Amino acid sequence: MAEDKNSFLADLNQYSSVKHVIGVVSGKGGVGKSFVTSRLAALFSKKGYRTAVLDADITGPSIPKCFGIETRATADEQGIEPAITKGGIQVMSVNLLLDDAESPVVWRGPVISGTVKQFWTDVHWDDVDYMFVDMPPGTGDVPLTVFQSLPVDGIIIVTSPQDLVSMIVAKAVNMASAMGVPVFGIVENYSFIECPDCGKKIFPFGEGRTDKVAAKFGIPVLASLPIDPVIANAMDQGSVEDLEENYLSNATGVIEAVIATKPEKEDLNDPERKFKIAVPVNAKGNVDQHFDKTEEFVIYETSGRQVVKRDAMNAVEVDRKEIVAKLKEIGVEIVISGGISTENRETIEGAGLKLVPGVLGSAEDAVVKFLNNDLSFSDDKFDEITGK
Repeated sequence: MAEDKNSFLADLNQYSSVKHVIGVVSGKGGVGKSFVTSRLAALFSKKGYRTAVLDADITGPSIPKCFGIETRATADEQGIEPAITKGGIQVMSVNLLLDDAESPVVWRGPVISGTVKQFWTDVHWDDVDYMFVDMPPGTGDVPLTVFQSLPVDGIIIVTSPQDLVSMIVAKAVNMASAMGVPVFGIVENYSFIECPDCGKKIFPFGEGRTDKVAAKFGIPVLASLPIDPVIANAMDQGSVEDLEENYLSNATGVIEAVIATKPEKEDLNDPERKFKIAVPVNAKGNVDQHFDKTEEFVIYETSGRQVVKRDAMNAVEVDRKEIVAKLKEIGVEIVISGGISTENRETIEGAGLKLVPGVLGSAEDAVVKFLNNDLSFSDDKFDEITGK
């Protein structure tokens, strides 16, 4: 059973404002977690959001170097002031508090965990829309502290395509599940090398391992990143904000879609609330994570918090655009899905249907939780979507 982590939440600095918190985790070190963290912050900043990075990797902090930050944090009556990157991203890392950035942090676990918590309670985060937390590898004290102390909206798992990927991802997924924290998806790093002459992709560690693991856990693969000297050089030179690659654009879209609006729970007892909800379902009765390959949709007719009728719709060899048109024709207003492409998302929303993407697990449970305003991995809750 998942812990009630709400009872451990630490109070944010009274002068701070942070709307959304996304953790970036990995089961092992050296997979490019800090790059994904810093790059996501940079991409969201370019979209016009106020972003921040909390570097929770206390013994291996690398975020300041990614952004070329050489200054030290300061403090005033409002708390510790984070460093600001040239692109306006707020950053706090233990390296900003040390006299020498190369000095080792030889601290015991409780002290390290306490420092991470202080980065939340004592730092003055100025009107942050999206905060990205760069976690240390593994499932130890610091990830536990972050999950319990910060209001984490969800996590992104960073991995590489070696043989150990299944075990590594499983540990991260299981910890998140135990803590009641949603998983946005997986980013696979070091996926391929692109030939500079012919453009052919070479997969030095093999192809498809991460896809299989993602399917096993019902989690989307958000991005596959190449082995690219341009990226490595940008990290070394502190110019991660200047990169022009768009490998993580899908990941940013998923995050935006999932947590763009998180309305407060409201009373859902109104018996007049009646909707048709369509869910792509796989052979096990779970929400299908491959919208393009879904063979069956279940149409749920609801009244208030209750499902009153279920119908199946065959989708074998049917174009998704035709399916969406059919759903609209029979009165479907809401589509609950797992993984979904930008094209299909646009088709659904273009037809005037409301989309709840990135949902995991049993289709039946997903609909019930949605009706009860308790669906943990969606971009909107029931009241916001229905508008009633």
